[in-house]
Amino acid sequence: MARATYKGKRVEVEILTDTYKIRGVLFIPLAGEGGYSSRLSDLLNKSEIQFLALTNVKAEAFPDPNENWQAPFIAVNKNVVTMVREIKQ
Repeated sequence: MARATYKGKRVEVEILTDTYKIRGVLFIPLAGEGGYSSRLSDLLNKSEIQFLALTNVKAEAFPDPNENWQAPFIAVNKNVVTMVREIKQ
């Protein structure tokens, strides 16, 4: 089966919730049908999107930074997010 290709950009982000600091790569689709502009804020403000899909994830729990884990993928509910910042590289 052929793998679908999507146009957009990948942005490394850090997401804070009340219980975790999560760092990973967020895919932002290009504008068009069902897409967004290349701004992170457009994706965050889209009310139809309930979850942020992240790849290459590293997370640490609050308040114990020694409690950490990694995952190839997670989906974070936007309702639990307190802050999102783009990591510039």
